[in-house]
Amino acid sequence: MTTGLQFWDISIWSLLLAFAGIFLASILANALIQTIRPLKRALIPSPVLGGFLLLIFLSVYKAITGTELIEGSILEIITYHTLGIGFVAGALKINKNKKKTTQKAILNSSFFTIGGYAIQAVIGVIITVALFFIINAWPAGGVLLPMGYGQGPGQAFNWGNIFSQYDETVSAFGAFDGGVDFGLSVAAMGFISASIGGVIYLNIERKKGNVKMLKEADYTERLKLEDYESEGEIASSDSIDKMTIQFGIVFILYAISFAVLYGISTLCDLSGVGLLVNTVKPLFWGFNFIFGVAVAALYKLIYSKLKQKGIIKKQYTNNYSMDRISGLSFDIMVVAAFGSINLEAFLEPKLIIPLVAICVSGAVVTYFYCQHIARKVFPEYKDEAFLAFYGMLTGTNATGIILLREIDPQFETPACDNMVFQSLYSIAFGAPILLSLGYVGKGWIQLIVCVVIYLVIFVVLYLLMRRETLFKKKGAKSKDTKIE
Repeated sequence: MTTGLQFWDISIWSLLLAFAGIFLASILANALIQTIRPLKRALIPSPVLGGFLLLIFLSVYKAITGTELIEGSILEIITYHTLGIGFVAGALKINKNKKKTTQKAILNSSFFTIGGYAIQAVIGVIITVALFFIINAWPAGGVLLPMGYGQGPGQAFNWGNIFSQYDETVSAFGAFDGGVDFGLSVAAMGFISASIGGVIYLNIERKKGNVKMLKEADYTERLKLEDYESEGEIASSDSIDKMTIQFGIVFILYAISFAVLYGISTLCDLSGVGLLVNTVKPLFWGFNFIFGVAVAALYKLIYSKLKQKGIIKKQYTNNYSMDRISGLSFDIMVVAAFGSINLEAFLEPKLIIPLVAICVSGAVVTYFYCQHIARKVFPEYKDEAFLAFYGMLTGTNATGIILLREIDPQFETPACDNMVFQSLYSIAFGAPILLSLGYVGKGWIQLIVCVVIYLVIFVVLYLLMRRETLFKKKGAKSKDTKIE
């Protein structure tokens, strides 16, 4: 019996060609950044520039030949899965270092982050609602501003895709035609906003004498042996390579998260309840990375118990390897996400006008929001706090770190730790915003209710961040708990 599949069929090579294109664009982008000094000083991450290069090349190829060299659907699939894989690998890291930040700073950082999402959502939705009455834009499209700016390409793609699949039976607004391209374009503009805003802030503060721009040699990392592996880990090369085990654990746990999602999805379908089928199911699939993190956390808990009882003798996961898998996944995700954008979609004014309006407004509002909060809440290291959180709230954690390293290469201030450790609190405090995504595009009542919720969240979190200066009596002392 034969499948009829020939080795010269393009379908056999399509996935390989997609990855080759992604890596080629990434390497070329990095070479350009290292070679062209103004490009390097612009602080544009290599994956972002690589994504734009891939997008330009694929668009030109399609315009000349009339065919796609790499199918957009393949790039979208890669974007979706690398998001989940990256989060699973990151969740598997074992924290072995003592941290100098405090619980209060981490909590405030979480309020900082979710408050940013909330104000971005309010600004975005107000703009797209206004444009609905002018050019018939999709009213709830503005909610993709915090998904693209605050969450990055993965979530922008997920929710743009979900909104694009709505119909009149699910939403009074119908489908968001071009939702995927719109969401990914917001994310792309977010990285540009991070670079432009970061450079502007650094130059302003440098002229004031508040910050000192550092040379490349000042932040070159010097890794020691203990940075690569820890005592008690499995051998680097045995009957099976150590890296095989690292990738194996990550992919197995991600597959388990799929099984959990598939089981929940099946139960939703069997229930026959419209709310579960049309809202809860796509909501869960859109947050595949959260399920991946949950499965990874459960694995770490079980593994720790078995190791304490002596059933397992060795440490199988390696922090350095997990950092590399996570970094690789997110780099691929960014390049693939931007490469999958369909530029033809923006020939429609109802897409390009809202995109420009919410991205420019989002960048300006986020800039001044971060500047205000950094000065009021983190006065001891306000510049570092601004760069870290502005970079994160317009791009990703990696973008925040890129900006932060310009003035704090060794992470001597708590800004980096605050940004990293706030994520656990942020999942809890940001739950209302994340859950609202399944409702905000259903109709006018749901949209209005969600905007009110975003406003309430923003006000409450702002008051909580300023609680010491606004509510505490003069001379009262706060108690900080250091993270060890």
